[in-house]
Amino acid sequence: SSSVAPTAPPPRAAPHPAPPRSATAAMSVRRACARLSAFRPSRAALAEKPKGAFGFGDPAEPGAPGFKAFQAKPPETVSDTVKYITEGTFKPPLRKEIIEAIGYPGQKKNAGVVTMLGRIHYGPGRYDYGRPKMPKGWFANWFYFAWEFGHLMFVVDRWIFFRQLRHLVMFGLCYLPFWLHEQSCKARYEDFKRLNQA
Repeated sequence: SSSVAPTAPPPRAAPHPAPPRSATAAMSVRRACARLSAFRPSRAALAEKPKGAFGFGDPAEPGAPGFKAFQAKPPETVSDTVKYITEGTFKPPLRKEIIEAIGYPGQKKNAGVVTMLGRIHYGPGRYDYGRPKMPKGWFANWFYFAWEFGHLMFVVDRWIFFRQLRHLVMFGLCYLPFWLHEQSCKARYEDFKRLNQA
């Protein structure tokens, strides 16, 4: 009888070395920072120290809308009306209004009803600081509600109106690909009907 020498088992592959503990901890820290970065205020907000719900910067900065005497109540003369329209409604927006209208991470909120956003300009001289000044004529008093809505949306807090424009523009941009696809499908269907009339 011949004896056969036992063969040795094949060598096993060496296990992968575990990553060092410092690298694993660094990856965890990076993931945590990336996850929490969306909830931190942006550099523009941090650089100028937000004050309550007024956003960054001075709540009553020079040139802010709504702080002039002819903007404290509905205009009742032709000269006040011209000033009100030219220097209030059609005045170019301030940098602060543009930034607050676009929005940024960490934007301050305030107790509100619909938008939960506070005023970004407020202080002595604004029409609603203290007791509002009422007009003297009966016509301006009768339509005070309409004036105040336009005053808020297009003069003193027009950045809220800019936010609505932002929504409309983005809705249009998101809808545009679907509308183009719809027109393409209609054109192809018309070609199909024309080629298959027989």
